[in-house]
Amino acid sequence: MDKTKIKEDLKNLIGDTKVIAKGDSEWDESTFNSYGTDRTKVHKPNYQLLLFPESTEDVAKIVTYAYQNNIQIVPSGGRTGYAGGAVAKDGEIVISLAKMDKTLDFDPFLGTLQIQAGMITKNLHKEAEEKGFYFPVDFAATGSSHIGGNIATNAGGVRVVHYGLIRNWILGLTVVTGKGEVYRFNGEILKNNTGYDLKHLFIGSEGTLGIITEAVVKLTKPPKDIRVIFLAVPEYKNILEIFKETHNFDLNLLAFEFLTDYCLEKVKEHLGVPDPFQSPSKYYVLMEYEVKNESDDEKLYSILESITEKELITDGSVAQNSRQNETFWKYREGISESLSLAYTVHKNDISLPLRNMEAFLDEMTVLLNSKYQGFSVALFGHIGDGNLHLNIVKPKEISDEDFFKQCMAVDPEMFSLIQKYKGSISAEHGIGLLKKDYLGFSRSASEIDSMRAIKAVFDPKGILNPGKLV
Repeated sequence: MDKTKIKEDLKNLIGDTKVIAKGDSEWDESTFNSYGTDRTKVHKPNYQLLLFPESTEDVAKIVTYAYQNNIQIVPSGGRTGYAGGAVAKDGEIVISLAKMDKTLDFDPFLGTLQIQAGMITKNLHKEAEEKGFYFPVDFAATGSSHIGGNIATNAGGVRVVHYGLIRNWILGLTVVTGKGEVYRFNGEILKNNTGYDLKHLFIGSEGTLGIITEAVVKLTKPPKDIRVIFLAVPEYKNILEIFKETHNFDLNLLAFEFLTDYCLEKVKEHLGVPDPFQSPSKYYVLMEYEVKNESDDEKLYSILESITEKELITDGSVAQNSRQNETFWKYREGISESLSLAYTVHKNDISLPLRNMEAFLDEMTVLLNSKYQGFSVALFGHIGDGNLHLNIVKPKEISDEDFFKQCMAVDPEMFSLIQKYKGSISAEHGIGLLKKDYLGFSRSASEIDSMRAIKAVFDPKGILNPGKLV
C-alpha cells in the first residue's frame, strides 16, 4: 500500500497533528528514529510513520485500519528495554503512547488509580503520593519508562523481594487487540470470579497480543520510614549468607541488591560520587528496610553487628537520613546509565533459584573467562529475588558488529548453563527480538506452541509487534 495514502488515511482517522512522517521538517532524523528503538544497539530502526494517539479510541481506529490493510505495528513506550522489544526495523508503523499520560480516575475506597498507559512511572509514584498512597514498583528507569511498557514486560525492579512483580499491582486493563477490538478487564472490583482472567495474558506479552492503553493499579500504604544499609563484601558466597541472615530479624526487607567493584568504578566515573568506604572490596550489597519505631532501628545495628562478627563483611554503614539513603542508592541505580551512555554493552537479564546461584556463578565464571578474554564484565542485580544482570562490555578496538557476533555465539552456552540450574533466560526485560531464538531454554515446545495459539486468537494476522517473543 502506498505510504502517502496510509499517512493521509491515518490523518483523517485520528487528526493531522497525531501523524508524523519521516522527514517532516519539524522533526530531526535522530529524534524520529528514537521512537522506533530501545536501549539495545543490535538492530537499527527503519520505519516511516510515527503516530501519537491520545485515547483508547484513537488506538482502536489505528489498529482496525492496520488490520484491514495488513499493516504491521510496533507499540512504543519509554523505550527503556534491553531485549529489542520496541524496535521497528522492517518498515512497521510506530504507535507512541507518550501523549496518553493522564490520570482518569481515583478510587479512595479501593485505593486504586486508573491511568493511561503512557504515564511515566515516576509520575505515577507522585500521583499515588499526593493521594496518600504508595505504588511500590520502582527501578532505575522510572524517570523515563511508561507504565504501559512496565505492564507489557511484567516489570520487577528493586523491591520485588517484598512487593512482587507489577502483575501483583494490576487490577484492571484496557487493551486493543490485533483486530482493533477493545477489551476492558474489570478494575473497579476486587472480586470477579467469572471465568478466565484474561488480563494476565497481556501482562508480560510484550505488545504481541494487544496494545495496553489504560490500567487500574492497586496502591498500598507507604513505608513509615526507610533505612538503607551499604556493605563491603569480600566474597560472593558471603552475599548469600547475608541474605539468609536477614531472615533472623523481624524487619520488613524492601530491597536486597548487589554490585561488583567494576560497577562501582563506572558509577564513580559517571556520577562523580566518592568511594563509599576507605578500603575497596570485590562486592557490595545494598539492603533497604522499613523502620517503624526505635526498636527497629536497633535491629538494623544488630544485623550489622551479627554479619560483622561472622566475618561476612569488611565494612558497612547504616544511612542516617534520607539524603544518605539516596547517596547509597546512587551506587546501585547509576550502573545501567553509566554503562549504556559510555559503552556498547551486551546484556543478559537472568534469574536463578538462590540455592543454585553460587554453583551457577562458579561455572559461569569459567565460561566467561574462556570465551570473553580481554572483555570486561559488569555484574549486578536484585539478588534478593535471584535476578542477575550480566553485562559484557565491548572493548574499544572491536566493532559493534563483531562484538555482538561474539556475544551471541556464547549465549547458547550461557543459556544451557541457566537451564541446567533451573533458571530463566529473561528475569524482567522480556524476550523481544534478541532472545526469541532461545525461548526454548526456558519454555517447552508445547508451551511455545500454546503461546503461538493464544497470539493467533488476539492477533490473527500477526500485525502486533511482529517478530517479537514468538
